[in-house]
Amino acid sequence: MQRVLVKVQDLSKNESFIQLIKYGLIGVLGLVVDFGSYYVMTTVFKMIPEIANFISSSLGLINNFFWNSFANFKVHDHMVIRFIKYYLVGQTTTLFTTGCLFVFVTLLHQNQLIVKVVSTLVATLIQFIINKVFTFKKN
Repeated sequence: MQRVLVKVQDLSKNESFIQLIKYGLIGVLGLVVDFGSYYVMTTVFKMIPEIANFISSSLGLINNFFWNSFANFKVHDHMVIRFIKYYLVGQTTTLFTTGCLFVFVTLLHQNQLIVKVVSTLVATLIQFIINKVFTFKKN
């Protein structure tokens, strides 16, 4: 038991682990923005799911970029360049979620919210790794 506690203590001091946890928490906030706007666009305004996904994910990305810049990775230099990198990484993974929506919702008629949740979780893990190494690398 003591070994487990020591390992947990070690993890709590590991900067990358802490950043991953913060990234996840910020991601939850971004998901609220993303899913909330997606839900409104697809149910209230009857927007095509793929278009709504692009817009809603953009709103979530903008939200998350600022939170990650200031509260997580704490890098404030070259904000325009960093935002472009972050947005490109995010929209690349948005292509993945949009592809999943097209295949599983449009073609296979699966539940759009379940497909969005699963594809977003996979995309988030990919985004964290790329953004930690590429976007928020301290110069």
